[in-house]
Amino acid sequence: MVRVLALTLLALAVLPSFASGADNRSCLRYRDLNGIHKVDTETLIAKRKGGGRYEIKVDAQCQYQKWAKDYFETRNSSPNECVRPGDALVLHRGGNCFVQSVTPIEQ
Repeated sequence: MVRVLALTLLALAVLPSFASGADNRSCLRYRDLNGIHKVDTETLIAKRKGGGRYEIKVDAQCQYQKWAKDYFETRNSSPNECVRPGDALVLHRGGNCFVQSVTPIEQ
């Protein structure tokens, strides 16, 4: 009985750390952003500090192609949060691009 209880506790201790590893890959935190590259009018590629890239789809009304050298300023009250659909990426020269999806790119 004690051995079963010990194995159950060990499994419960390992499970959250294993799950958080998967969460780290699926979550692009604002604090980990290391640049955003413009691909086309609705697609961005974001680099993550420490490696990894993500495809970010934005709304069709996003006007970031207006100035080739314009860049994004991410403003978020909690830099630990993930980039999520509905978030606004703020352009330096003004305007917002609303995130539609964030997908890790397999390497």
